[in-house]
Amino acid sequence: MNPIPDIEPLFAAAEVFPDPDSVPTPSSRRKARPAPNAPLRFRHIERNQPTWMLVDLERMLDESHPARAIWEFVGGLDLSRFEGKVQVKVGGAGRDSWSPRLLICMWIYAYARGLSSAREVERQCDWEPGFQWLTGLQKVNHHTLSDFRVEHAEAMKELFQQVLTVLMMKDLITLERVTVDGTKVRAHVNKKTFSKPAKLRAYQDEVAKHVAAIEADQARQELNARQKAARKRAARERSERVKEALEEAAELAANKKWEKEKEPSVSRTDPDAHFMKTSDHGLAPAYNVQLVTDAANGLIVDVAVSTQPSDAAHLAPAIERVEATTGKLPGEIIADGDYTNRKSIMEAADKGVAFIGSWGETTENKPGRGIDPQFAPSEFEWDETTNEVICPMGRRLVEIRVSAAEGNGAIHVYAAAREDCQACKKRKLCTPNNKMEKHGRAVSIRLEDDRVDAFLARMETDEAKAIYKTRAPIAEFPNAWIKTKLNWARVRSRGLKRVAVEAIWPVLTYNLQRYFAITRAQTQTA
Repeated sequence: MNPIPDIEPLFAAAEVFPDPDSVPTPSSRRKARPAPNAPLRFRHIERNQPTWMLVDLERMLDESHPARAIWEFVGGLDLSRFEGKVQVKVGGAGRDSWSPRLLICMWIYAYARGLSSAREVERQCDWEPGFQWLTGLQKVNHHTLSDFRVEHAEAMKELFQQVLTVLMMKDLITLERVTVDGTKVRAHVNKKTFSKPAKLRAYQDEVAKHVAAIEADQARQELNARQKAARKRAARERSERVKEALEEAAELAANKKWEKEKEPSVSRTDPDAHFMKTSDHGLAPAYNVQLVTDAANGLIVDVAVSTQPSDAAHLAPAIERVEATTGKLPGEIIADGDYTNRKSIMEAADKGVAFIGSWGETTENKPGRGIDPQFAPSEFEWDETTNEVICPMGRRLVEIRVSAAEGNGAIHVYAAAREDCQACKKRKLCTPNNKMEKHGRAVSIRLEDDRVDAFLARMETDEAKAIYKTRAPIAEFPNAWIKTKLNWARVRSRGLKRVAVEAIWPVLTYNLQRYFAITRAQTQTA
């Protein structure tokens, strides 16, 4: 017979499982008050724990995101011109190439975000939603992006022309009135690389020795074919740039009109970059970017890059490029005083384009050094019947010579008799620096070309003056937007050809931004 067990330990164990009715409910736990001295409690962040993330690319961007709009617009263009260098085909060996549509959209989206660095675009592919959506969470190498930006010169021109065609079909570009303006964009070059020809030749010898050393070093070292090709290419490019710098220096010396005894300086890394006055009143290596803007909606219809600091000779070429790109001449073109000269006026008139410009007072109408304003050339009257000039004191000046320069009209020079000026009481105010060796006071009268006279008459009208006042908002706004909003105040490439291709990207981005803004406003008002 088994003994009866002691039941007290059983009752003690039952206390571990209290009565269910005595367990606090969730609501009672929330109402529980902590101890007065209890520490504060915060949400814990765990960074050492690997995790999986589910990403829905289509929901990552809203429907109005710029990346979607850019992808949709570029998808409607013909991009076959960009496929010429692609060699990988379906069923063949090799790594797949990135599609031109993707690379174009990436660069336009990058400039819209103020990015012009290929390395920065590559980095942002890891986290920026727009780039992640465009690339499908993949990363495009910065070398691929950088090469694509400047390699397709003709394809980029055709792409820009296609965009202009779309804008013209939508009546956003009319070419009834355009403006032309230039802006200086700093070159991708250091001032310390500028040298005289003698120093460039010495540097050329150093580069030749360096190339020979690289070839000898490659023969000793075990390098793969890609490393050898990269070293040879870098050495060859340095040698070619120095050669181009010497050629540029020789051309500058041949075309220089003053200070011929002073040799020009040229950069050995970018021979096409020249020192120019910038918008901040400085002097820096830069390129002169010419923009033609349509007045209807402020869209850019032409972009070109020049190494000439002055804008004086760029009006007629701009008109020709607009006609070649759009197949149509502008009705009117507005430009500031830098473009307004006799040659530009006559060239615009020959093409049937009305020119509205700022014609400043010419030096020939200003009084010379020491001459009183009351005896300025403009105060002398020309007597057409006798072909004489009458001075403010009533003396007559006769014609002594005629000079005619192409594009500047005929200049007739009139001079007073030496005796008349010597006897004049106002001689010291009229011609204080004249030694009277041959004649007295001399003035010149220019007989303007009919085209110039028509321009001067037009600019005297209130209508032309009112039109000219609209120049600054139309012409200077794109320059300011591209430099500040798109952050394109300095080029990323070197050489005129590459910079000319690079300049199309910010202009293309600007036009698409304007187009999206216009269509969005039209949709909201509809």
